[in-house]
Parts: sequence; structure tokens; C-alpha cells
Amino acid sequence: MKDPKPQRSSDRLKDIERRISQIEGAKKAEDAPRHNGLPAGMGAILGRVATELVAGVLVGSFIGWVLDRWLDTSPLFMVMLFFLGAAAGMLNVWRIVSGRGLATGYFEEHRQDAGKTDKDE
Repeated sequence: MKDPKPQRSSDRLKDIERRISQIEGAKKAEDAPRHNGLPAGMGAILGRVATELVAGVLVGSFIGWVLDRWLDTSPLFMVMLFFLGAAAGMLNVWRIVSGRGLATGYFEEHRQDAGKTDKDE
């Protein structure tokens, strides 16, 4: 038996396929790994990089200066904490550039079982 309205069936089939593809697209977007992305503007990135570097050096130097004044060990702690603050600032810049944000420890792509799911075990 032939369908009396083949055009209507064809339109319904196309509509169903369109809805399925929309649902699959939304599902893929939900399942995508979430990373802290970079700010949209290059000025924002450069400003944040400069702030992180300067803040690390200033905070480290200030804490070192306070310890030197308190313990009367001038300039030992100030020099040590200056370099420690510079290293912390560079680490923060690396996190910004790599998109890690404030993540610490091992990242998903470095774990050996990152691709496994609960069903695989």
C-alpha cells in the first residue's frame, strides 16, 4: 500500500532527523571537557600576565623584607623570597597561557586511566 501523503511523511522524517541532530550536538557540548579558557581580548591576557608577574615579585620581596626586619638578617630572606615570588609569578603565567586556571595536581590528560569509564573496569 502506498502512503497517501508521501510529502508529509518525508517532512516529518526530516524534522525528526533535525531534532535528533540538535540533541546529539547538545549532548556532545555537555560531554566536552571543560577547561578555563583564555579571556577573549589580548589586552586582558597581557594585563593579567603583567599583574601576575609583578604581584609575585612584590609579595615575595615584601614578605622577605618583613622577615629580615623581624629577624635582623638583612637581605637574606628578601633575596630568597624575591626569587620564590618570581617563580610563583611564572607558574601563574604558565597556568594562564595553558588554560589551566587555578588547577593543581595531575591533569586529566596525564592520568593513565583518563579514557576509561566505569563500564570499562
